[in-house]
Amino acid sequence: MDALDEILDAQTPSGVFHPVHLRNPEAWFPGNEAASLLLQSQYIWEDILHLADMHRKTHDGYRKKLILKYVFIELRSLLEVFDTLQGNVMKATVFDPADRANRPYRGVTQAENQHAKELYKAYTTAKAATEQAIIQVRNNIGAHRGNVNWQEVMHFWDAISMTTIQPLLDSIPPVFEYIKELNIYEWNRIPREGTIEILGTVLYADDFDPEDSRA
Repeated sequence: MDALDEILDAQTPSGVFHPVHLRNPEAWFPGNEAASLLLQSQYIWEDILHLADMHRKTHDGYRKKLILKYVFIELRSLLEVFDTLQGNVMKATVFDPADRANRPYRGVTQAENQHAKELYKAYTTAKAATEQAIIQVRNNIGAHRGNVNWQEVMHFWDAISMTTIQPLLDSIPPVFEYIKELNIYEWNRIPREGTIEILGTVLYADDFDPEDSRA
């Protein structure tokens, strides 16, 4: 879906709305929950990448750990959004693309559904191995500071390492890169006053067959 790649490229004038970088009134906006969740996932990941770059360029041990703590906080937010997006992907209409008469306007093919499930398995395994540590860091020494058991506090600080979160950092990008191409997202924009553009559905090669078997 080349059009979707263009939409998700926030550097282009006609790219997707970005709350910081692109507020162009002609930008594409998400038109359904799946598209909103996709964008939110992308923007949280963007924040994580910037924090990771700061972490890489910092040599002071405490500063590196402090920056990494905020990566944990952002990852917790990403997991919540990404899990909801997974629900949208798994609930999408599944169809056989060879059945021209019953192709839905939005949906995923049987092969796409199966491949998404396989990718999500690696993500689910990584999340199971890391989520509890991420939540503990966020809730005790991150977004909240209610814990005064100093032995536990030291334990949570010790858990802040790239090793703890590396399984998620490795498993999330392949899932995102695949599911962003699925035909489940609605996009619209207003290129000029009184005009609304909507990104249409996927077209298949046989949609251009002059002898339409559905006629």
